[in-house]
Amino acid sequence: MKFSLKRFPFLNYPLDPLAHVGQRIPANAKTRLHAHLREARYSIRLLRYWWAGQALKAESERLGRPLCVVDLGCERGWLKHFTPKGAVSKWIGLDWNPQPEVRNLAQYNEVHHANFDEHLPVESAIADAVVSLHVFEHLLRPGSTMAEVSRVLKPGGIFLAGAPTMPHWLAKRREKHFRRLLQQGKLAAGGHITVLSPDRWKSLAADAGMQVEFATGSHAIRRTGSVLENSRLWVRLNQLWGGLFPSLGSECYTMARRDETRIAQSDRLGPEDPHRRSLWITVAATASAIMLGLGTWGILHAEQHDERQVSKWLDAHQSGSDKFILHDKALGELCDQRTDVHCTDSLQDLVKVSIKSPDAHILVSIPTAHKLIGRKAIEKYWRIDSRLDLNGTDYLLLRRRDEGTPLKEYLLGAN
Repeated sequence: MKFSLKRFPFLNYPLDPLAHVGQRIPANAKTRLHAHLREARYSIRLLRYWWAGQALKAESERLGRPLCVVDLGCERGWLKHFTPKGAVSKWIGLDWNPQPEVRNLAQYNEVHHANFDEHLPVESAIADAVVSLHVFEHLLRPGSTMAEVSRVLKPGGIFLAGAPTMPHWLAKRREKHFRRLLQQGKLAAGGHITVLSPDRWKSLAADAGMQVEFATGSHAIRRTGSVLENSRLWVRLNQLWGGLFPSLGSECYTMARRDETRIAQSDRLGPEDPHRRSLWITVAATASAIMLGLGTWGILHAEQHDERQVSKWLDAHQSGSDKFILHDKALGELCDQRTDVHCTDSLQDLVKVSIKSPDAHILVSIPTAHKLIGRKAIEKYWRIDSRLDLNGTDYLLLRRRDEGTPLKEYLLGAN
């Protein structure tokens, strides 16, 4: 019997005793992993690596090839030991303090020191998958890191993440408590600062152009070394609980997929199209005219494509009477047929109009967004609703609300 992947993803992954992982590691290897594997047949503390490894295998099978994986917070490289052979062709490890074990034992292809609150030291669109296990709860600006994750992922790539969790309403209060302690110097940077509920994961992903495919709890109860952790049934019951109540377990794990890049494809020339067929027959004699015609058509086609793309984006956020305020000449030209778009002449006018229309959306490019920082009318209340990559330019859709990634936080991770 197959369970719904979105509701109970872990129940679809094969669960074998984790001891087989130890067989892939030399017995004399200096690693704590041997001791953890001896704790129980299904040590819940190690299941975070098990599920991520299984998810990587499933993605590899879907694509029909091995993956390039960025391990965000690789530390000792344990994830590689739990990932089925053949699923990954290249491992790139990032960590604030990578341990020698990640190179010497796990043998990652690349290992880089990284501050996750800053630009990640890897190329854009390089990874089929980014994995981050128990990292985001330590980050001061998770929105900026998520923006970097989106940059690193290939279109259609997956982000696998996990962190401690609790219901969203409680998570918000607990995070405010952590932030106050941090400001008072009672909590060290690098400790638990951010609280990730399932809703928070979905919001962070959406802000960075990713869609959550599942967010599930891992377990309800964990007692390391307990005899219960030798029971396969016990683990499966915990996973069933996590699927039913993602925010009521100890940890939440999520998989999000980066939006595919929309690429305009020219219509294929069909044999039933005599006009185009004759055009190709005479192309040698009329090359200059054709190039001129194609150039003109290409410009018009690109403009129409961009207009449709922007319109489709706005329609997805139109609730019937919403207004969109922008200050961007190029974008304004693509929206001149829409009656729900209001173009302003200056940033000052944009701020004034936004104050008069608090329920409206603000549509700005990244450079314009940077100029808005410091203007309290914008910075204090506006959150990232979504983003659009249009011909290499990132545009942000802002909405006045209490939840979501604040504009200032998001821009810390955007160029």
